[in-house]
Amino acid sequence: MTNNRRWKPALAAVIVSAALLGSVLPASAEYAPTATAAAYTLSSTIRAELKTAAVSKGSAGTQLAVVVRLRNDGGTLVRVPDFELRAVSADGLEYTLPASSANARSLMGKESAELSYLITIDRPGDIVWTALKFVDVDEYVYPKLESTLLTMPLSRVWNSAKADFDQPLEPTAWGTPFTLPGVDSAIAYTPIGYTEHNGPEGHAHVVTLSARNTGTVADTVDAFRLDGKAGDKVYPGQRVEKEPITLAAGEQKYVHMAIPSDPGTALDSLLLMTTGTFSAGPQASTFDAAALKVAVPAGGTAEPVATTENYAIGQPIAFDPLSKLIDTNTEVSLAELHMHENDGAGFKSVIAKFKIRNKGSATVSLPAFGAEIVGSGGAAYTGTRQTMTTTSMMPDLSYVVSYSFMVPATEDGERFAIRLLDNQTTAPYGSAIASIRTKVQTESESDTLSFYPYNVKIDYWTVNGMYNAATGYSYRMKLDIGLERVEDVVVDQNFSKMKIELTDSLGRAIGSETIPFTGTNKLISGQQDITFANLHTDTYQYPLIVKVYETIDTPNGEASRLVKTLK
Repeated sequence: MTNNRRWKPALAAVIVSAALLGSVLPASAEYAPTATAAAYTLSSTIRAELKTAAVSKGSAGTQLAVVVRLRNDGGTLVRVPDFELRAVSADGLEYTLPASSANARSLMGKESAELSYLITIDRPGDIVWTALKFVDVDEYVYPKLESTLLTMPLSRVWNSAKADFDQPLEPTAWGTPFTLPGVDSAIAYTPIGYTEHNGPEGHAHVVTLSARNTGTVADTVDAFRLDGKAGDKVYPGQRVEKEPITLAAGEQKYVHMAIPSDPGTALDSLLLMTTGTFSAGPQASTFDAAALKVAVPAGGTAEPVATTENYAIGQPIAFDPLSKLIDTNTEVSLAELHMHENDGAGFKSVIAKFKIRNKGSATVSLPAFGAEIVGSGGAAYTGTRQTMTTTSMMPDLSYVVSYSFMVPATEDGERFAIRLLDNQTTAPYGSAIASIRTKVQTESESDTLSFYPYNVKIDYWTVNGMYNAATGYSYRMKLDIGLERVEDVVVDQNFSKMKIELTDSLGRAIGSETIPFTGTNKLISGQQDITFANLHTDTYQYPLIVKVYETIDTPNGEASRLVKTLK
């Protein structure tokens, strides 16, 4: 007796998935992803592909969860074939996997669907899985008739107890494009950035993936994450972007993954993880499985943007064209870079000033990029941006923004790399959008001091002590200067100031006064009379050393640069 409603197999041949990918990927090797899975013929119109297989062990026994993807290559609605999915162990035993109650029952033309299966086996020891069998069981005949529709090798079984795949799996090389196994998508992913971050949120490795839609229609980045593997330990990762990422045909965007880990952790590889869902009636459970292993870069780090070597001060900085933080009509250049020692403090201070110009004909936002310096030893030092009141830039005007850094006293400033960061799109982690390498500028030995965009020429100075019975000792400095504005750059009330500090012969500060370049009592050309009261001494000091600083107000307090020492 036959049942006309039941589907019968027509063919069980293997089709390599590379043939499927060839229709959506360009010929360029740069974006040609590696084949990561194989698709198999299940019926005349339906193909099957293994997405993930995951093993975990618990008190109830060994759990095997499998997700297979079916695709209808035909143009009409078809039923999903009635079959049992069986897992075959190395000792020849077969286990029938219950199907999720949420599995699709039919597929429309060209439609794909993921089918989940899960079984828990109370059996001692480890089970080595070798294959999946799709079996048609005809229970309307006696004895029942079984026909194997398809046998699929289990070559990528994730074992959570081992924190690895059961079978040896060579990692995808760093920088090699890949697609997600078992996912019907034309998006190719290329790992291009691998950096470490330390901040209030803790230590983390941040991975930047370039996602390119190689297809002809819009597509959305699938749900996955990257975990970090260090020995037998796995550090779960998470996608930094919270909103869905959609790519038009041919479009390219970045996907950032943050992997919180212990400080000093060196990851062996990255694991591409997906989450499956299994429903048994009203109850649903989830399970994780690795679909791919990706090698970390050989040097332990990889910059997502190229570094401009031998950068010249004043040259426009090249930004990542995919960055949305910098407007296309905004030009940024490094205007000044100075470093000085802090006596007895154990560190050096670096001040960097950036000139930001609006080249367009409309008002744009002043970009709030972050900055960090990479020292000679490879360590990165985060900069503190000056306190700003200006938030927008008028057309055809330039503005100046300062950053201060603390670096080790051993730094000589000959080979600094400066990275500009997008701290908004990938918050709380900064993503590099530009990188330059240059050396610090030396302070001039002349009497002309640089406070970009101002030059201050000291023509004459003298300091005299005074005594008043009511107020005690004070000092008066006569200063004759020439103030020149070397470039038309907009500065606001939080622009840096000139600070004059008096120290005794032992280097102890006894008093200081600060003079702004803007606003009330600003610095002007000609003679200045500066009185130092509220001294940290009650005796007359001689000789005196005069130190001239540039100070910058930041959210973390005052940052200073020693510009000149007058004796």
